[in-house]
Amino acid sequence: MKIGIYLGDIKKPESVGDLTFELSFLEELLNLKTGHSFVFYYFGEKNIFKNKQNAKFVCLKYYKKPQLSISPFYFKFFKIPIYSLNYRMKKDKINVAYFLKPYLHEHIEVPYFANIRDVAHRIFPHFPEFSTNSIHEKAEKRLNRFLTGASKIITGNNIAKNDIKTLYDVIDENIEVCPVPYPNWLLNTKEDEKFLVKNSLTKNSYIFYPAQFWTHKNHIRLILASQVMCEQNINLKVVFTGLNRGNKDYLVKQVKNLGLENNVLFFNYITQKELACLYKNAYAFVCPSLAGTDSISALEALYYNCPVLISNHLGYIEQLKKSALYFNPLDEIDIVEKIKSLNDLAVKDELIANGNNLIKENGFKRYLDRFLNLMDSFYLTRQCWSLEENYIEK
Repeated sequence: MKIGIYLGDIKKPESVGDLTFELSFLEELLNLKTGHSFVFYYFGEKNIFKNKQNAKFVCLKYYKKPQLSISPFYFKFFKIPIYSLNYRMKKDKINVAYFLKPYLHEHIEVPYFANIRDVAHRIFPHFPEFSTNSIHEKAEKRLNRFLTGASKIITGNNIAKNDIKTLYDVIDENIEVCPVPYPNWLLNTKEDEKFLVKNSLTKNSYIFYPAQFWTHKNHIRLILASQVMCEQNINLKVVFTGLNRGNKDYLVKQVKNLGLENNVLFFNYITQKELACLYKNAYAFVCPSLAGTDSISALEALYYNCPVLISNHLGYIEQLKKSALYFNPLDEIDIVEKIKSLNDLAVKDELIANGNNLIKENGFKRYLDRFLNLMDSFYLTRQCWSLEENYIEK
């Protein structure tokens, strides 16, 4: 089959953490030998990717809707689509499409599978990033149409599956659970050990939380945990890395108000080599996020034998099983107690051993095998109609 893959909006693939999964999926899929051919669609700069024998890349353009009332005949006559993806997929004779990210700009007439990791914006509507900027009534209606129109929805665990079923009225058999794999950048990246020296850090001297500064990421809880650690003479710094999504200034002020400037460190964008170094040398990866059902960052930490402490949400527990310790994300005392439990080497060693086993089970090869099996299964259904005919209702 000819499979269309929607990658999303790609500006700087080497520096945007949100694209970790999408770019790993792309790279691993291109390395597989398969009878399928692929067309990858993305918004962004041209010539980011090079075409290969079984893979073509299409850079899309947004077309703004005209302010004046212009008849559809105008667009048909001059061949100007308002949005280009559906038009291109039909022109490219795509059998089935796979959306690595939701696409809300237009109705898609090609049968498609949709990947969605969680629907946190519906469960936590009070966070500013969910209530004001990114989600509004029209966008939610489009997302509802997008998900209910998918032939299959692929998500990471049963908690996310149940949320989608409940909130978007999707039947059980149309949702497939495929645990998210660890990203492939880990396999070919050497750690930049100079990063520690440059920033006055040493091995096991800090806990690490790489997360963009969204409000739902709950950075404030680790700042308060740092205050508790200072009161208990626990000599561990807190290291944050991530792009500012509107909440960083507030967090910096809180650190200053509490007199924790030497205990809490903020870094913006860092390279993958620097990120690998921070994982490898951290006392623990600590994630107090209040939203989400799985964590790619936790898998990255496990890859580097970094102990994982994470919110006690059911999604994380299903994903990470016995390879993590779980805490109440709204209780800094509980977080500190879990950090202190790593003083027991038996606890720490067991977490690392369990993490190694989990990583072996969550590589991209297994994920892509399941993905291609789903595509192959759909082929028999796709044979029911033609790519050539126009099936407009008469």
